Amino acid sequence: MNRISEDKNPFPNGARWLRFDCHLHTRADQEFSYSGDDDYYFSNYVDALQDADIGLGVITNHNKFDIEEFRALRKTAQKRGISLLPGVELSVNDGANGIHTLIVFSDQWLKNGQDYISPWILTMFPGRSHDEYQHENARSDKNILQTVEELDKTGRDYFLIFAHVEDRCGLWQEMSGGKLGDFSTDRYAAVRRRTLGFQKVRTRDKREKVKGWLKGWYPAEVEGSDPKAIDQIGEGDPCYLKIGACAFEAIKYAISDHRNRVSATKPEPYKHSHISSVSFEGGVLDGQTIRFSPELDTLIGIRGSGKSAILEAIRYGLDIPFGIKALDTEYKRDLVDHVLGSGGKVIIRAVDQRGQAYEIRRINGERQPDVYVDGVLQPGISLRETIIHKPLYFGQKDLSATGEGFEKDLVEKLLGEKLIDIRDRIETQRQKLSEVVARWRKLSNTEEKRKEYENKKRDAAFRLKFFQEHGIEEKLQRQVDFDTDARKCKQVTDFVKSYLAALAEFIDQHEDDLRNLRMYDSRQNKEFFAAFFTLYDQLITAFDRIKELLAEGNQVLAGLQAKKGEFTARKEELKEEFARIERELSEQLRGSGAEIIRPEEFRGLQKTLEQADQMLGALNKQGAQRETLRKEIEEQIDALYDLWREEFEAIEAELKKINENQPSLRIEGEFRGNKEAFLGFMKEMFRGSGIREATFATVAEQFPDFGALYRATPDEIKEKIDASDKALQKFIDYFEDHLPELLVWQVPNRFAIEYKGKELKHHSLGQRASALILFVLSQRENDLFIIDQPEDDLDNQTIYKDVIKLIHEIKPKTQFLFATHNPNFPVLGDAERIIACAWADNIESGNIDDPKLQRKIVDIMEGGKEAFRQRKERYENWKP
Repeated sequence: MNRISEDKNPFPNGARWLRFDCHLHTRADQEFSYSGDDDYYFSNYVDALQDADIGLGVITNHNKFDIEEFRALRKTAQKRGISLLPGVELSVNDGANGIHTLIVFSDQWLKNGQDYISPWILTMFPGRSHDEYQHENARSDKNILQTVEELDKTGRDYFLIFAHVEDRCGLWQEMSGGKLGDFSTDRYAAVRRRTLGFQKVRTRDKREKVKGWLKGWYPAEVEGSDPKAIDQIGEGDPCYLKIGACAFEAIKYAISDHRNRVSATKPEPYKHSHISSVSFEGGVLDGQTIRFSPELDTLIGIRGSGKSAILEAIRYGLDIPFGIKALDTEYKRDLVDHVLGSGGKVIIRAVDQRGQAYEIRRINGERQPDVYVDGVLQPGISLRETIIHKPLYFGQKDLSATGEGFEKDLVEKLLGEKLIDIRDRIETQRQKLSEVVARWRKLSNTEEKRKEYENKKRDAAFRLKFFQEHGIEEKLQRQVDFDTDARKCKQVTDFVKSYLAALAEFIDQHEDDLRNLRMYDSRQNKEFFAAFFTLYDQLITAFDRIKELLAEGNQVLAGLQAKKGEFTARKEELKEEFARIERELSEQLRGSGAEIIRPEEFRGLQKTLEQADQMLGALNKQGAQRETLRKEIEEQIDALYDLWREEFEAIEAELKKINENQPSLRIEGEFRGNKEAFLGFMKEMFRGSGIREATFATVAEQFPDFGALYRATPDEIKEKIDASDKALQKFIDYFEDHLPELLVWQVPNRFAIEYKGKELKHHSLGQRASALILFVLSQRENDLFIIDQPEDDLDNQTIYKDVIKLIHEIKPKTQFLFATHNPNFPVLGDAERIIACAWADNIESGNIDDPKLQRKIVDIMEGGKEAFRQRKERYENWKP
């Protein structure tokens, strides 16, 4: 139920809709019947108001006002959050039967506890007793013109609503045709100025006729139940007012602005996500809480009063990025530091599209905000999707900064959140490609190593011939064989260790997931999943067998290591025998004159020969692996390209919807179209190579991206870039040296914004600003707009005719947080919440209905009351 809170501020989040009943009778009226207990009359009456969801009412008895009853009713109603205004249903002396006119009085008529209403009513019925005029059939001595004249003489505020206009004693019924047309004349100007509503309009044809007679003047259509008993309160059609203060002035203001603030139906609850408040702990705003409306919130204040700092703190709390082309980012970061201070905290209370409340807390300097629901930390919740749906932020001058790259930045702000999933997949694919390239690069020197070991093998074989000629090979063969066997033992045990370690890592990596997937209990398909997991259990059984194999393998390894130890001990036992053989052989060689041949060298050459054979075998395998990896790189490049293409197609689809929403401004995209960025990145990566810039320009022109360049053969590259062999080889060398960075780099998409058939950058600054603000505000999927000084580079005519009109249209479904120096936004935008900033002094908040905030607007945005008065006088003098 719409209720005015019992809190000191009944509208903590700005203006809201309340049911309004402009025509209430009480037991003080002769036509009103009450048979209940007198002691419970006031509470019973207010119960009926509450049951009918009435938040605002006017007591309008026939030609009568009872001050004591009104005071008691108002007091009781206020305790329930219901506001009552004093009034009267006066029958003025027009028409055949009199015209029933509801007069709603301001509290000036009850000033200092006095009743100025009843004495005034008495003047309308001179010479008559109360019993003679305090009923519905009595007519006053004054017609409507005279009544308004007498009311104006008092100097107290009021307004008129004509009751049940189509019925007997109603304005339309009693003054139909030409007589009602008199209301459009200058003679009735004062009546028109004071008349704010027609009550109980029911017939469309009559409405249209009346509008024709009144020639353009037509007040609000409002409703009142006109009860003759308590159980009739709230009967009939309802009427709702949007107000931000429990005051006569607020109700008068709302009915005057009936196109925006009067509704025959109860507006739907807000369905968009929004910020309800922001609080500060620490810093210059320590202890301050600022509440916001789900609709239009304007922060006003002189320069340096803290408007921008508050918006930047909110941006920081919601972790909204600045944007690629944002201006003065350091200054904006400094604002956050200034407002929060060291260790200060911003706390944002928000409501999502389902009505769930959240509290977002972020300490200055922390990496990311924390999200709480009912005081419990909720890790992993997406701020800009789950809580505040697709907020848009533009800091000072951001909308007017339409330089190079602005188009891409705007697309990112509009669509970035929608691309999170595809971009996560792109990043994963980048990592896969990088890993394959890294493996391929490890094998990049295979050919050089093959040549190296072939040379080692030839050299060792050549040198061994000398030993063979002297019969050394036969004499040392046993020792050589033992060395070979020792190396084989080590090779086998090392391999088994590596194999078992990989097996253990595999088990550690997959066991938890394998078993956790089994822990599922379907509510709807128990039989299906029983059979499903019976098959899955076979995989778990096989996995358990792998674990058994690991245990068996560790036992085998222990046995192998024991055997290796036995062999090492046996070899050690033969150590002296081998040494003796070498000494005898050395003596023989010296005796034969071959002292330069050393027996110990023979063993080393045999070892080199054996190792060379092993390495050449491994290198041959690596050569095959390198070719396989090259093909895998191409496959991974294709997969990454497909994801880039998918991302662009998603952007294109969203841009199509955006372009269809409004006809004047279009955003067109070109896949991999930013060749300037391609050229710039290439020059940066090849810095210091000495390659001519013309070569880079040709590459950027001939190849769409680095993936296509990787696929090309040297001959194809040479043909396209027309370079010498030396220059070509230098380019290829640099390209392969930077392959990991180049292959994963995406040539940026190009975006162009067109306004009225011409690229936006070719329009004037004012035209660009007008087009962009209207375009941004036309988006229908963004629940929150945070804009610092939306009026930048806009003329007041554009703001009034276009921007304000659009804000009125969409603010019931979108929240706006504007910091502004332009009074058109809070005043003509009919801001639901105005925050007047005075920096460290205080922050005053309220609604446009609030006289205190009205004075703030005049003082801050108009230069003060005197400056405003003088401008108004000059405008009046300028009238033709």
